[in-house]
Amino acid sequence: MQIIDYIIDAVIFILIIVVFYLIGKFVKFLVKRTLEITGFNDWFKHISMGRITLRAGMTAGDFFGNLIAYFLYATGVILSIDYLSTYVTEIRITSSLLTKGLGYVALFVFIIIIGFILIDVFDSYISSEAKLRGGQELEILIVYIKIVLYITVITLAMREVSLDVTPLMILLQPLAWGLAIAFVALIISRYIRRA
Repeated sequence: MQIIDYIIDAVIFILIIVVFYLIGKFVKFLVKRTLEITGFNDWFKHISMGRITLRAGMTAGDFFGNLIAYFLYATGVILSIDYLSTYVTEIRITSSLLTKGLGYVALFVFIIIIGFILIDVFDSYISSEAKLRGGQELEILIVYIKIVLYITVITLAMREVSLDVTPLMILLQPLAWGLAIAFVALIISRYIRRA
């Protein structure tokens, strides 16, 4: 009788993994196809994150589809381990740590990707304006702003997943002051040139 229970538990363990694998494949296909149809792939390749994925041999649909699929695969493995933890008490702590960790990783990756995409959109808009106005100083300032924004997004993501961000905050403060000083210097230099 006990052997049959072990076999049933093993089948359910494997079934959970297989079901989430199939769900991951289906969602990957849906995401890839949706981003193709909506034209997001074409738009995405014009920002720096999109160019990086193109160099890696992927489109936006491939990148986001793979990301979501891997998250679903990991969810399936963790849920199957969680199912076993009801019977094997030794893996109960591991299961709860994995569950909590997967949530933190998903949140961290989500914040980083959305933040970096927004920074790239901001950069492409501001860079086009800087080229129209012909200011090389402005382009240098834009790079500096991007660095500060990237560090800010990373700091926000780390804080949201309960990591210590004190070192990054210490790094971010002088960068913010430097950015303010550079911006004031740019305004003064442009004012002096006009006069």
